[in-house]
Amino acid sequence: MKRMALPIGAVAVVSLGAAALYARGNAPPDCGSERALDSVSAILRDGLHLDGVYMTNIRTLSGGMFSDRRDCVADIAQIRGGENASGMPWQEIRYRIVRQGKSRTPVITAELGDPVPPPQPQPSLWRRILTYL
Repeated sequence: MKRMALPIGAVAVVSLGAAALYARGNAPPDCGSERALDSVSAILRDGLHLDGVYMTNIRTLSGGMFSDRRDCVADIAQIRGGENASGMPWQEIRYRIVRQGKSRTPVITAELGDPVPPPQPQPSLWRRILTYL
């Protein structure tokens, strides 16, 4: 009985691994992936005439490993020389990554949203430790 369980368990693990790799290969890229962010930057530069954009707070609204699209949101500000990030006007951007059929390149669309408050600086590790003491 034990000799039969080991090969069956091995086949089950290999099958699950192969299914996960197949699904991961066919899924659209993550919201924070380099390929997605490069495409969003190109859309902002070419379509909306925003050069030198700083993106932060990138997050996934919907979509996962087995979906064919991801809805993402991030906060952006156009970089200007000599200006502090907290003084820049921040705006939300929503973008969608869609894998269409068997195409290896996803289609990415983006649109600007509402103004958002500037991101708050994170306290240093030392300050966070001192708050617990």
